[in-house]
Amino acid sequence: MSTNELPQIKIAVVGYGSQGRAHAMNLRESGFDVVVGLRAGGPTEVKAQADGFTVKSPAEAVKDADLVAVLTPDMVQKKLYNEVLAPNMKQGACLLFAHGLNVHFGMIEPRADLDVVLVAPKGPGALVRREYEIGRGVPCIYAVYQDKSGKAEQFALAYAAGLGGARANII
Repeated sequence: MSTNELPQIKIAVVGYGSQGRAHAMNLRESGFDVVVGLRAGGPTEVKAQADGFTVKSPAEAVKDADLVAVLTPDMVQKKLYNEVLAPNMKQGACLLFAHGLNVHFGMIEPRADLDVVLVAPKGPGALVRREYEIGRGVPCIYAVYQDKSGKAEQFALAYAAGLGGARANII
């Protein structure tokens, strides 16, 4: 899948650590409209702004996003989803995780109207970014947990391609 084939969707990346930064930068450079959702005054807010991203609170970032990528530590995801993301995500959006723990083990029960997918690059964020910058990519594993729209797989594949995963392999 080339970047010319990627659907034009708005992506909210929630979290800006190792994976969050790499995902946000690669997706933006692949042509996606990316906003970063972070706590005000959090440790990565200044870094995301310096990288040229619009930074909003997670609640505001997800309101009009077609796809919400949850790239925060596993231990905060349940509270973040239940208290901030679920009440503010638009109807029919796609919820994406890079790790399946919380959904697989039932700690997060996604809203029934959402598509829910996993896209997991097989490397740390710095490698995902570095490989993208030199024209290569890191293989990505994807899975569809919930396909309300009938387009969940398309969302997952587009996101993985935007990371540079299609340059290596998407499994």
